[in-house]
Amino acid sequence: MKPHLWRRTRLGSFLRHLPRIKHLRGTWLHRRFGDRLFGHEMWNPSRSRFAGGVSVGIFFSMIPLPFQMLASAGLAVLTRVNVPAAIASTWLSNPLTMPLFLYLQYELGCWLIGRQAYLMPQTGAGVVDVLKAAPVALLTGALATGLIGAFLAYPLALLGWDLVGRSLERARAARQLAVKRRAQKD
Repeated sequence: MKPHLWRRTRLGSFLRHLPRIKHLRGTWLHRRFGDRLFGHEMWNPSRSRFAGGVSVGIFFSMIPLPFQMLASAGLAVLTRVNVPAAIASTWLSNPLTMPLFLYLQYELGCWLIGRQAYLMPQTGAGVVDVLKAAPVALLTGALATGLIGAFLAYPLALLGWDLVGRSLERARAARQLAVKRRAQKD
């Protein structure tokens, strides 16, 4: 598809509302990050930059911050990895998965600093009460799970990139073969 025809597709009707580079020039983002914000390599995925973006996003998804996507996008721009991959991979932590992550991070943090964990079901304390009582344990566990997740996400993203690339190549070859067979029939 030619680049100017994407706007006529169903996805293009949504994408045309996103800001373009000419709209972002001169904004506070441009003043803060400079021209590196518009680097082609950070927005179009390549194998290693995509894996780096996923790794940055997974790290920030494990940290209990209110603005995880902004933090991962900022670090992705500074480290020149794929920004959309970094933002999308922060969605690993969502309202459904975050309570489990917080509980596991708290338990891991207590184990790492050598502290006895509160038993929430027996004491009747809520998650927020436990987190208020032991923020150091939670942050220690969050940093540990973030680092472990980031180190595991990089090779897994590379493997996923290769698997998806191979399946796309097979699909492309099958389409070309089907076109050749149709041409031979006619």
